[in-house]
Amino acid sequence: MRMTVTLDKSLLEEAQTLLGKKTKKEVIEVALKELIRKKRREQAIEHAGKIKIDITVDELLKLRQQG
Repeated sequence: MRMTVTLDKSLLEEAQTLLGKKTKKEVIEVALKELIRKKRREQAIEHAGKIKIDITVDELLKLRQQG
C-alpha cells in the first residue's frame, strides 16, 4: 500500500540506525510488527487465568512459530 505520512525525521533516522535497516519502509514495518507483538502480549497477560484453553503444548508452539 502506498501512502504519504509526515514523520519526525530524527526519530526515523535514529530507529533506522539502531535497527540497521537500509530503508525507511523496513524501519516502519519492523516498528509495526513490534507494536502488534507487544499489544498481543499485553492482551494475553490481561486475560491470563480468565479463560479456559484446551490446547496442547505442541499446538501452542506451532502457533508461536506462525507469528
